[in-house]
Amino acid sequence: MKVEYHVVAGGVASAALIPVLGVNSAAFFAASVLIDADHYLDYVYRNNFTDFSIKRMFAFHDFLYEKTRETPFVGLSIMHTVEFLLLVYAVAALTGLAAIEAILWGLLFHMVLDLVYLYRQGRLFKRALSIVEYVIRWNRLERQGLQPESPYHLALRAVSAELEPLGANEEGEAAQENQQVAKEQYQNNLGE
Repeated sequence: MKVEYHVVAGGVASAALIPVLGVNSAAFFAASVLIDADHYLDYVYRNNFTDFSIKRMFAFHDFLYEKTRETPFVGLSIMHTVEFLLLVYAVAALTGLAAIEAILWGLLFHMVLDLVYLYRQGRLFKRALSIVEYVIRWNRLERQGLQPESPYHLALRAVSAELEPLGANEEGEAAQENQQVAKEQYQNNLGE
């Protein structure tokens, strides 16, 4: 689900929860949106911490989202996992802080929206909901002779080709050719 939708849905929900949560509705809202920071962490990790562009991060994940229709794929968003939610739950239970509880509810609210969206898109099982599940599914893809890292590498190539600074028209054409090559390599890897 796009960030804009999370901002609107989180804003409406947190406003409705002001009578219940009071000032902690701000923590609910922040958590319901900022949970997606793990997509940025995924992007900088996948490019070996060499590119910190938010614009390319969005393009990277858009490319992956489109490619997951065509290929076996497993993604991991670390803050969207059961383990992360259990950690936040443990902190909330141990501290008894209402703000941490509001953060947990904001995270859960976000997750419900994401799961409904992924289900409607027919992609519910493209994202692992647990780190353990991710490792198991990644290894299963490898045992099947597939290359689970391939979509990530191709997305990085396509994004870097697509979003390079363009000056002359020849450079723009070269970037389009690079993107086309990356897409063709991706499709060839599907056939292997």
